[in-house]
Amino acid sequence: MSKVSKKKKKEKPTEVPSEYTEGTLRFKSGAGWKACYDSERELYTAEAYLAGYYDLYEINEEIFQKLKKKGMTRRDAHELIITGRHLYKSVSDKGGSYDIALDENYASLCPWADVQKTGKMWEPELTDLAVAVFDSEKSNREQRLNKQNSKDDTNP
Repeated sequence: MSKVSKKKKKEKPTEVPSEYTEGTLRFKSGAGWKACYDSERELYTAEAYLAGYYDLYEINEEIFQKLKKKGMTRRDAHELIITGRHLYKSVSDKGGSYDIALDENYASLCPWADVQKTGKMWEPELTDLAVAVFDSEKSNREQRLNKQNSKDDTNP
């Protein structure tokens, strides 16, 4: 083993603290999740990920406050986060790879997130169908219908 390899082996990896602030953004993170509070926009968002799955959510202050790195399992954190409004989903598993933008504004809502993409984005019509079929996405249905109706009203 070279001297450089021995030195690197002795160095401890840099660990990001579980709670930190960058400008107007306050972050909390743990195994398989990260949450952000944007004080400028008064917006709470979170990402949850696990081997082949990546999701973005808009959450509320109560969920953000309950998220803790210590004393909380990945499952507990994910169960809290998924009660929020689903914004984006990326799946890459044996069943195939695809991305779903449940809210087309996911990138502007979560500019801090390193969004995982497979490159195969569902068309809005297919997303609308999935939202209608999956009751777990019920909170997105009304928002998507309102947005579509407002687009229809502006296009003669």
